Amino acid sequence: MTAGEEAFGMAEWSAVAAAAAFVVLVAGLLIGLRMMLRRLGQAQASVEAMQADLHRLSMEIGAVLQPVEQTARGVQQSLEAAGGLVQAVRQVSGTVERTSSAVEHVATTLSSSAVKHAERIAASRHLNEAAQWAELGLTAWQLWQSRSKTDTHHDSRPNG
Repeated sequence: MTAGEEAFGMAEWSAVAAAAAFVVLVAGLLIGLRMMLRRLGQAQASVEAMQADLHRLSMEIGAVLQPVEQTARGVQQSLEAAGGLVQAVRQVSGTVERTSSAVEHVATTLSSSAVKHAERIAASRHLNEAAQWAELGLTAWQLWQSRSKTDTHHDSRPNG
């Protein structure tokens, strides 16, 4: 073998080695790409499973939140009803206070009128003063009746 043939043989071997290296490199790249595609498929399957889990969880949370929302509405309605009850108690309290004040005023008026009439009768014992006593009694009775009707009217009024 001559040096030219030897150089040509070396070039062939180098070309074969380069081709073999290229084939190995391409095969490695293909194997790497295939593994990467499998991992991407697994990742996609995991993402889809997580999406399904999230959907299921959102449905469960919605099912749990629905009774909570209904309970919150019930509590709100109870609070509104309690507010109405408090307002009714305040109205009744105001009515009782006004009635008490009116009764006190009537008692004071009757007492002072009775004292005045008693002093007049004691001083002169005339028939005219006796008539005033009767008039006082009638006035007191009428005042008492009108107050009683007013209080009955306030008590029979529906509480709001």
